[in-house]
Amino acid sequence: CTMQKLMVLAAVGVFQTAVAFAPGGWLDKQPLRAPKLRRQTRSGASVLCAQIKFADAVEEVLVRKWDKKQVSRVVKSWRRMDEDYIHKEFKKEHDTWQECNSFVEGLPCKTFHDPYEFDWAQKLRDNAKTIQDEFTRVAIEGSDELDKKGNNVWATAANATSAQSYGPDWKTLALMDRCVWDPVNVDLFPETTRLLRELEVPCLEAFFARMQPESKIAPHSDYCNFALTAHLGLVVPEQECWIKVGKDTREWRNGEMLMFDTSLLHEAANEAETVRYILMLRVWHPALAQPEVEAIKYIFSSLDEPSIVEGDLRALAPNLFAPQQQPTGGSDWAAKPASLNFGPMEGGLKE
Repeated sequence: CTMQKLMVLAAVGVFQTAVAFAPGGWLDKQPLRAPKLRRQTRSGASVLCAQIKFADAVEEVLVRKWDKKQVSRVVKSWRRMDEDYIHKEFKKEHDTWQECNSFVEGLPCKTFHDPYEFDWAQKLRDNAKTIQDEFTRVAIEGSDELDKKGNNVWATAANATSAQSYGPDWKTLALMDRCVWDPVNVDLFPETTRLLRELEVPCLEAFFARMQPESKIAPHSDYCNFALTAHLGLVVPEQECWIKVGKDTREWRNGEMLMFDTSLLHEAANEAETVRYILMLRVWHPALAQPEVEAIKYIFSSLDEPSIVEGDLRALAPNLFAPQQQPTGGSDWAAKPASLNFGPMEGGLKE
C-alpha cells in the first residue's frame, strides 16, 4: 500500500511575531509543541518573541471567528493534520476501507448517495443539455481554440501518487478549485458556470474530467470525507463505463447524476473505444453544519493566502500582540509547507 502522508509540520515554516502576556489567551494554554520563547523588555513592557506555528495560528482564528463548539470538529480535523493523523477504518457494510487525512468526525458514510434528494442536482439534470451542448462546442469542436485560451487544459493528476492511481489517461479542466473560480476557464464555459452559480450548487471544486478509451483508474481514496463527489454524464459511451465504490458498482449515463463518497476506496473503468467526459463536482457533505463549512473555507483561504491569518488574529485578538511590535517586510509569519493539502485531492491514496 503506497500512502501519501501530508503533514502540516514536515519542514513547516513558522510565524514569528511579538505577543504580550495575555491572561486566558493563547500563551496560557499548553501548546501542542512548545514554541521557542525569548524574553525581552521594551519601554517597561514585558513581551515574548515567539515562533508560532501556522497550525496554531489558524486554530486560534477559527475558535475566535466562530463559536468554539460549532466548529470543534473542524478544529480537531485541522489539528490532526498537525499530528500527521491518517484515519483508516474498515467499513464492513461496504466491504472496503475508508482512509483520509482530511477527516471530520461523525459524518455518515455510504458508497452511493441518491443525488436527486437535493434540489440543485435535480435542476442540474434538467439543464444537462445546456451544459452538454456548451461542452461539445467549446471542448470538442473548438478544442484547438480551447488549448490556446484555456488555463491548464486537460491537466494530469495533481501529484505523483494521484498520477499513479489515475494513470495518464485521466485529465481535468478546472472551473473551481477549493471554492475559487478559475478566472480564465469560467469565461470559456459561461453557461455551465452560470448554472452552477444560479442553482447554488454547494461545490468546493468543479471541473470537467476526461477518461480515455480502454483505460482504468486503480483503487484509491481521495483522502477527504467532508466532501462528496458528484458526476454529471456529458459524453458517455453507455454500458461500457463504470465506477465501483466498495462493493457497489454504478454506470455513468448521459445527462444523469451520480454521487458517492470518495473517502472510501473506489475504482473506475472506461471499456469503450471512445472517450468519456463528465462534469465532476466536489460538494459539501450534507451533514456538515454551515459554520463548519465556513470554517473549512477559511482554512482553504489561509492556505492560499497565509498572510490573512496574522491580519485576522490581530483584529480578533489584539491583546495577544505587544503594541510595540508591528510586522515588517520580510516577516515569516506566512511561511507554510508548500506541499500542504487540506480537503479533497485527486487519487490521494493508492491501494
